[in-house]
Amino acid sequence: MADAFTNKTQVQTTAATLIGIAAGYAAGHGWLGLSTGDWTSIIGALVIFGSAAWPVIVTRAQSLKDTVGNMKNTTVVTDKASAAALPNNPDVIAATPQITAAVQAVKEAAK
Repeated sequence: MADAFTNKTQVQTTAATLIGIAAGYAAGHGWLGLSTGDWTSIIGALVIFGSAAWPVIVTRAQSLKDTVGNMKNTTVVTDKASAAALPNNPDVIAATPQITAAVQAVKEAAK
């Protein structure tokens, strides 16, 4: 969400404003008979939950590669960026043309 043109404070204040607008809209339309304060709490809780869940979802694949790479007698062959992101795990390596060719040969032999 944040990039070179925004900082954390800008993102947080924008999110707070959007939560307030959404809560006001929901309360103004009388959804579920809840007040603006109730809707602010509900929407704020959803944003907090999403903020906590997002990093878990985004890093899931990387964490899986790191975990499997730490298993005994296991090497993970992955893309260069993933292997570079796990420099402390020597069992996670980037695919090379030779590795790709070897994997393809094994797949063909298995047919």
